Order: sequence, then C-alpha cells, then structure tokens
Amino acid sequence: MFEYYIITEHVIDRYRQRVDETVENIKKRIKQDLYFKKIKQIVNKGNVRHVFTISSKEFIFVKERGRWLLKTVIKRSRKTNDLAIQQRRKTAVC
Repeated sequence: MFEYYIITEHVIDRYRQRVDETVENIKKRIKQDLYFKKIKQIVNKGNVRHVFTISSKEFIFVKERGRWLLKTVIKRSRKTNDLAIQQRRKTAVC
C-alpha cells in the first residue's frame, strides 16, 4: 500500500493508553491492520491520506519529505465509520 511509512511516537503512546501492549506488539498490530485485504477504503486529500479498515479504524497519514508518517489512529463503531468515510470523501472532492 505504501512505499515506506513511519509510525510516530505519538501514535504508539496513544495506542498504548488504550491497549496495554509492548511497542513491538503495537507496531505488529498496526501492520496487520494495514494489510491490503483488510483495507476498506482510501481517501486522498492533498498530502493527507485517510485509510479506513474493515475493523472500523481510520489511519491518518501525512506525506513529509517523501515519507508517509502515521499521525493518528481513530477507532469507531461501524455506523460512525461509514459516516466518516462519506464525510472525508466530500471534503476531498471540494
């Protein structure tokens, strides 16, 4: 999906607050969620990429200096995830 991406410390700290895991396990979970068969939709908006997964998570990537940085992970319910996809599509088109 991406050529190369970096998981920021902010994402790891926030993920660790929700799930009591080690840093290696957190990175492993993120990589498993971003596996191409688990991706529901990708919305591009300039240098920002919103990746929605089947497990109702939204990964927000920002491209800086030729690399993709994972800025945040948002966990939602199924219903609100579909609404978020529609909302991101509207703002990407305008």
